[in-house]
Amino acid sequence: MPSFRFLHAADLHLDTPFAGLGRVAPHVQEALRDASLRAWDALIDLALDEEVAFVVLAGDLYDGADRGLRAQLRVRAGLQRLSDAGIAAFIVHGNHDPLDGWQAIDADGWPDGVVVCPSREVLSHEVVRDGVRLATLHGISYATRETTANLARRFPAASGGGLHVGVVHATVGTQPDHSPYAPCTIEDLRAAGYDYWGLGHVHGHDVLADDPVVAYSGSLQGRSPKRTEQGAKGALLVDVVDDRIAGRPRHVPLDLVRFVGLEVDLGEAAD
Repeated sequence: MPSFRFLHAADLHLDTPFAGLGRVAPHVQEALRDASLRAWDALIDLALDEEVAFVVLAGDLYDGADRGLRAQLRVRAGLQRLSDAGIAAFIVHGNHDPLDGWQAIDADGWPDGVVVCPSREVLSHEVVRDGVRLATLHGISYATRETTANLARRFPAASGGGLHVGVVHATVGTQPDHSPYAPCTIEDLRAAGYDYWGLGHVHGHDVLADDPVVAYSGSLQGRSPKRTEQGAKGALLVDVVDDRIAGRPRHVPLDLVRFVGLEVDLGEAAD
């Protein structure tokens, strides 16, 4: 089987305002206003540069059910670039962008190769390149914001060969900084027999398990100085060799603005 790569990203919260910054200079305001959209553009650039086979987006592309038109148009433009390059995109919606929200682009308006998962049941989709099945992707979206059911238990068992990737916006284990949407356990995820779980909801990137790989990509762009929004933000680049995940996913920073926490000792400062 051919070797390939794919990208896993989540929690883009596109075109939403930054919080907790107070008054800033006009040029900084402009940079902040466009940061999430430029990070999205950087994600698409990375997918093209790395010639990935597909991109999985694990929920919260937008920050609210009433999604901004500017963000939707930017998403469509980016997905069109992927489509033109023959790169598939597999999308689930989360608690911030559930399927009952307003959508300017109807289901038939997405570029070729874009798959948006429903909420009624898990959708399974084969990624085929040059007549070869590279992977089977499985995902489910939120119907409404308040989704507290264990969605992981709805995923079908892996059948057939090849790589199997599950995509879900969920709270795995205890995540004290995040609301417990679609809570599940590592054991729930392992039960499906997949090779990789691409998670959304937690804004810090983290690999929770190696067999199978269970990973949060973290958010694409920090949005405030609070702890969960600090540090490098980006996406996970995943290598596949002989139908198996090769090594750990590599976090690739894509943020345009970065928040860091600093401790300053003022004990000897002059009055």
